[in-house]
Parts: sequence; C-alpha cells; structure tokens
Amino acid sequence: MTIVSGSRRVVAGVDGSAESVAALMWACREAVLRDADVHAVLAVEAACHRQASYAAAPRHAETKGSWGAARDVLRRAVSDASARYPGITVRAEVVEGLAARILLDRSAGADMLVLGRTQHGPDRHRGAGPVIRACLRSAACPVVVISATDALATDQANVDHVPEAWQRVLEQAAR
Repeated sequence: MTIVSGSRRVVAGVDGSAESVAALMWACREAVLRDADVHAVLAVEAACHRQASYAAAPRHAETKGSWGAARDVLRRAVSDASARYPGITVRAEVVEGLAARILLDRSAGADMLVLGRTQHGPDRHRGAGPVIRACLRSAACPVVVISATDALATDQANVDHVPEAWQRVLEQAAR
C-alpha cells in the first residue's frame, strides 16, 4: 500500500455488519470536515485464525462464500459512500490477515480509525470485542467506536445505506 505523504486519511474497518457500514458513513462525514480521503478496510482472516489448530478444517466453499458476501457488502457500502460524498475519495481494500493487525497497520499515519461496535443483548453499554480493544490499546491515531443504533439516531437522513433487513434488526434492538 502506498500512502502519499501529507495526505489526510480516515480509515474505517468494514466487515459487512450494519455497524461497520454506519462507521464507514460516519468516517465519510468526518472526512468531509477534515478534507481527507477515506480508506475502507475489510480484513479476511484465514481459516487457521478462526479455529483451534487441533480442530477439523472447515470446508473451503463455506469460508469463501461468507467472505464473498462481505466483499459484496464492502463494494456496495463504498459505492453508496462515494455517491453520497462525491467530494471525497473512498478507497476499498480487502486484506488477508488478523483483523486487529491489519487495521492497526492501515491506520498508521491516519487522522483516525473508525470502527463499528456490534450490540448483542439488552446491555447496549457492554464492553468492546477483541479487535476494538486491540485497536484502542495500540493505534497510533485516535480511534472512534460507534454503534449503528447511535449513528442512525444522530443522522436519520443517511439511513438508506443500511439494508432494510438491518434497519428492522436495529429498530428491534433499540426497543
């Protein structure tokens, strides 16, 4: 990856979840304010990183299919972000490796790293997952962590980038 010296960047981690899409849109709005470019990163972890070394290996087709869907969501999210924010450059990158390491590497020299936090269960204030914790601990730039519910609540004008099925899930989670 080549980074132009002096260029401003906001890095967004995108994994296909509604929260990561909301984080990308938040990153785009921030990039407009900072006159920066956006770098959307999807980290694809190899099968060996997702299971114990002694466990049976997953079938290749299952793994490929799930990440293929995430790549499609990344393309769609970046396309929507580029259309909504035509004054900024949104670049997408799919990288194989551990998500935390990839995000930390790609955010080196960036203005900030933006990540979406998935909410499960009734406690919306629960702790962040391991990737977010690693980024908060080790990033060389500020890290912004948002939830899709929070992002959508503060910017209802930009909900059309989230698929309707995700919007229904978010509405149910907010109740």
